[in-house]
Amino acid sequence: MKFSENSLRGTRRFIVMLALWLGCMMTAVGTASAQTSNGGTVNGTVVDEAEHLPMPGVTVAVMKGGKMVTGTSTNLDGEFTVKVPAGAKLKFSYIGYAPQELAPVFNKSMDIVLKEDAETMDEVVVNGYFTRKKNTYTGAAKTISGDELLSVSPTNILQAISTLDAGLNITQNNAMGSNPNNIPDLVIRSTTSLATSNEVGLNSPLIVIDGVESSLQALYDMNIQDIERVDILKDASATALYGENAANGVIIIERKRVTQAPVRVRYNFTPQFSFADLSSYDLCNAAQKLELERLSGLYKSPSGALDQSYYDKLAIVNSGTDIDWISKPVRNSFSHTHSLSVSGRGSSLDYNFTANYSDVNGVMKEDGRSRYGFDIYLSYRVRDKLVVTLRADHTSLQTNNSPYGSFSEYIAANPYESPYDSHGNYRKELSYSRNNPLYEASLSSFSKSNTRTQNLSLDVRYNFKPNLYITAQGAYSTSTGKSDVFRSPESNYFSASTALNQRGSYTLGNMGADNWSGKIIGNWIHNFDKEGTMFTLNLGWEVKRDKSTSSYLTGSGFLSDDLNDIAYATTYSIQELPRGGEDLSTSVGGFAAANFIFKNRYVVDGSYRLSGSSKFGADNRTAPFWSVGLGYNLHNESFMRDLGFVDLLRVRGSYGYTGSVKFSSYQAVSTYFYSINYLHYAGVGAIPMGIANPDLTWQTTKKFNIGLTSSLIKDRVNINFDYYRETTDDMLIDVSLPPSSGATSVKNNFGKQKSNGIEFSLWGKIIQTRDWGWNLSVNGLHSKTTILNISDALKRKNEENAEANNETAPRLQFREGYSPTTIYAVRSAGIDPASGKEIFIKKDGTYTYEYDALDQVACGDTNPKLQGTFSSLLTWKNLSLNLNFSYRVGGKLYNSTRMAKVENINPRGNVDIRAFTERWKQPGDRVPYLAINLLDDDKDIVTYAYSDRFVEKDNELWLSSLMLQYNFPQKMIQPIGLQRLYLSAGAEDLFRLTSAKYERGTSYPYSRSLNFSLSVTF
Repeated sequence: MKFSENSLRGTRRFIVMLALWLGCMMTAVGTASAQTSNGGTVNGTVVDEAEHLPMPGVTVAVMKGGKMVTGTSTNLDGEFTVKVPAGAKLKFSYIGYAPQELAPVFNKSMDIVLKEDAETMDEVVVNGYFTRKKNTYTGAAKTISGDELLSVSPTNILQAISTLDAGLNITQNNAMGSNPNNIPDLVIRSTTSLATSNEVGLNSPLIVIDGVESSLQALYDMNIQDIERVDILKDASATALYGENAANGVIIIERKRVTQAPVRVRYNFTPQFSFADLSSYDLCNAAQKLELERLSGLYKSPSGALDQSYYDKLAIVNSGTDIDWISKPVRNSFSHTHSLSVSGRGSSLDYNFTANYSDVNGVMKEDGRSRYGFDIYLSYRVRDKLVVTLRADHTSLQTNNSPYGSFSEYIAANPYESPYDSHGNYRKELSYSRNNPLYEASLSSFSKSNTRTQNLSLDVRYNFKPNLYITAQGAYSTSTGKSDVFRSPESNYFSASTALNQRGSYTLGNMGADNWSGKIIGNWIHNFDKEGTMFTLNLGWEVKRDKSTSSYLTGSGFLSDDLNDIAYATTYSIQELPRGGEDLSTSVGGFAAANFIFKNRYVVDGSYRLSGSSKFGADNRTAPFWSVGLGYNLHNESFMRDLGFVDLLRVRGSYGYTGSVKFSSYQAVSTYFYSINYLHYAGVGAIPMGIANPDLTWQTTKKFNIGLTSSLIKDRVNINFDYYRETTDDMLIDVSLPPSSGATSVKNNFGKQKSNGIEFSLWGKIIQTRDWGWNLSVNGLHSKTTILNISDALKRKNEENAEANNETAPRLQFREGYSPTTIYAVRSAGIDPASGKEIFIKKDGTYTYEYDALDQVACGDTNPKLQGTFSSLLTWKNLSLNLNFSYRVGGKLYNSTRMAKVENINPRGNVDIRAFTERWKQPGDRVPYLAINLLDDDKDIVTYAYSDRFVEKDNELWLSSLMLQYNFPQKMIQPIGLQRLYLSAGAEDLFRLTSAKYERGTSYPYSRSLNFSLSVTF
């Protein structure tokens, strides 16, 4: 075959061009290979998956051999440039997003997409100073997300937290019921101090909101929609850095921050309907009550002078009069909460502005708690290494107590009596000289308060390197409050003999607080290898100053019910002199915390803090607090991985010292009371109010904890278990002083108690398919506290409490070797069938008819043996149903309803219908209750013999919350410009099963509620 000359030339040209191209390619490859082998510069852009918008501030770490050798951060446009040595990789990380580790790409821009990671929250624990990864954490802590809280209750933060964590308990207060103006007391696991004078909050945990110490009231009033996460710290390893404030545990609250660049507007609306729960009151009707009075002998008289009174009342009863008094002061209330937030990110600035308003109304008429607030969050990135964050908020809170008074007055009102007279006006008094509570409510009396609070905190973080940074925070809080309590001059509180210039009273109170704090913390993290060997060191220092003031002035002599302003007072009250007080304390502390993990298996953790406080004398101004912890990540062992069903198995233990300083600031110095009563020729005299105790030292609690955390079968089953033991030394207790000192007692370190218990939780996915899911969980707490040592003064107070016999339940006594919540009563052999008298058992085992308070013994403990919740979460596509049941078993209660409303009744007021039944009437009756007896005189005074006949088992099960929620799918809401939309409907305390029948809510009734929620994000 012959080729043409043109064909040959074309072939030669092709061969030459191919050779040149191959040469260029080989040169390029050689250059690239040389660059790859020697490293080079890498650049790229990082965006978020949701909207593919640039992400500034993403950490770009250069990792080699498991260590970070250098790094940078993305700029405002999400761009980065970094030099990468040969053999290194790039790791991209940002809070709230799943980290990515990728091989570098040279000579080409990298496009990195980060995905949001909901599980990131579960990987760390926040302690208010810094964060720790859970795989290196040895402390006992519970993390709860904001969504988890909302799945339980959108209205009650404290109830939601206690439902999700059995270790946190709300102290039962049967008197206050569901009063919205009563802030419940919280206890984590066990108490560490003795509330010998019914001190409220003595055993409450420390509350920290966004790194700043706050109050339980601030948490109680917080909008639950604003909460991002809650961390409950329990043992020494978790809390020791808080030193003298850590004995009762710590609750860390973090509010929501900015997670997306575009502007987002979020609105939440939560209406709630509440209904008084009167099902526990089983009172006599009109006919029964009148018959009970007759049986009690109230109409017996030698001359028959009381017969007409009885027949007049009988005629009223026969006419059909039967007043339902307990329905008079209650209502079906409506409450509502609103919040509106605007957030976004741009030009190195993250911002979030939130406004919220809540109007919470109780089931007693005209009471309520309204609150509005504004919150500003600004975070500004100055260059790549400096971040400045500002939080500021203002809150205004107004409370109104019901003018209808105590609910107990309506319980005791006789049903045959109308509150109105023949002219339709309220009667001032009812029979037996009892006040008409509806008349009192019709007056212009009121009790209200108003508080305004401002908080400001500034946080600064400087990143020297991605693994070396320093944080600093300064915080200032100020509040002013005013309370107004007016009692009308026409109130029955003032007798006819009260002087005109002393009728009516107006107490004006002014409260204020100014607190500031500052802290600085250095953080260093060093990775030794790629197998998870890491060392973390945190060093810090902080200072705090707390100051609170109060003053009260009472005016009297109001001439009319309409003149209800302090300006109309004609004089001071002779019973209430002007008074006031101040509490000022300062503290300082330095601390260090270190954490080491070896090959992601073995963990050693330790912390030390030296605290100083002005509350102590010069010789004891400082005290050390410390903790050590060990952990073992068993799931990272090869023999555990080979099992195939163990995802996580971590064993941890800790021991340490924490403290408590919840007492007056002036116990270590002498204080005096100046009075005009002590005028003499040299001036004004004074008497001691408090005697100085310069030897006062720090109350400390030794905490030991050992726990297990596990996740099994691809996270289908989770089992968590903790055993703890706490011993409190140098417990502060009142010690008696001789009368010549001018004071009755002084605080001293003379007390000791120990607590131990078990805390557990079990969670499992029963069903997990594409559309269906069903999770079951149960948690529980068993705790026991024993007093080891008390002062002689407290022993004498125990004797006084034992002798008291005018209260419907025996007073608390604190005895060595027993629990501080033990019930003390005299043992009983029951009612003697022959005489109808109660047979008491003395301490020596003999029987007697005579009640003696000295024979009181421990008859039970109000602290339950086991308490907690079990829950069911059922989901179908975007619909979920969450049921939470709470239980309490193994405890005892003293049934004061049976004591005072069934047996030892005051027949002049209404009582439980059981007062008719099972009572001794004649010889031979074998019954549980004494005969009906008439009071000795005309006064409403009843004395009680506290026997163990009224000590009952306290086992309860109740449906604490029910929540039905629907999340609208993205394909439905995105076309109308919405990012998220969900609706929910819930109920709280729908039913309750109890082993003891008693009146729930004596001064304020309990309620049941229905709530709805709407959340829209644009």
